[in-house]
Amino acid sequence: MNQQLVIENLRNLLKVCPLEKVQVFNEDLILVVKPNVLLDVLLFFKYHILYQFEILTCISGVDYPMNKYRFKLVYELLSVRYNFRLRIKTFSHELMSIFL
Repeated sequence: MNQQLVIENLRNLLKVCPLEKVQVFNEDLILVVKPNVLLDVLLFFKYHILYQFEILTCISGVDYPMNKYRFKLVYELLSVRYNFRLRIKTFSHELMSIFL
């Protein structure tokens, strides 16, 4: 799957899905989502026929103590079928849970 095709599909997806931002950094595609829709977005990319990101390769977190939303969580997904990687980022504070 071509990166341009994925970006084009995601721009169409932005119209119906609550994605905050789509970034491209060094040929990596990064999506920023709100924490309350993180599970829905992860399930969408796992089961959708155009994406099939079936492997969660890494979950990482960073603490920024001076920020209001001090925790950044990054989920890195891999689609073996299309040989494509995707990062999904979300931000949270210490009183907010990620999966409701």
